[in-house]
Amino acid sequence: MADQYDFEELYANTYTAADQLAHESEPASKKRFVPAWALTLFLGPTGAHRWYLTRRVSALLMLLTTLAGVVLLVAAQQTLGLLCMTVVFVWTLIDLIMLLTGSMRDREDLRLAGHRERAGLCAAITVILLALVLMISLMIGTSAGVTG
Repeated sequence: MADQYDFEELYANTYTAADQLAHESEPASKKRFVPAWALTLFLGPTGAHRWYLTRRVSALLMLLTTLAGVVLLVAAQQTLGLLCMTVVFVWTLIDLIMLLTGSMRDREDLRLAGHRERAGLCAAITVILLALVLMISLMIGTSAGVTG
C-alpha cells in the first residue's frame, strides 16, 4: 500500500517558503498575543480573553456557563454544577491551545500581533504552570485521602 504514494512529493508540498512568506505578510490585528494568553491562562473560565478579542457572544456564553456552574454548586446540585465547570475548563484549555498554536484570531479574523515572537516562551510557561498545578492537586488529593 505504501508503494502507491509518492512521499517525497507529499512532504515537499506541506509548508513551503512561499507559504511562510504569505503567512508573514498577512495583516496583524491590533490585539496582542501576550495579553490574550495571560487572560486565558488566569481568567479563562470568565471568558476574559474572548472579551479582549471582541468575541462577545462566545465570551458571554462562557461567563454564563461559569456562573451557572457556581450557582449550581452552591445550590447543592453537584452533578450539574461540575458538568458546567468541566465544560468551561475544557473550553478554556482548547482556547489556550488555539492561542498558543496561532489558530485563535480576533473578530476580524486577523492573526494576533506578537504571536510568532512570544508563543514559544508562553507555551513553556504554560506547561510549567500546568505541571505545578497538577503536582499541587495531587499532593492535596493524596493528603486529603490520608487524613480521612
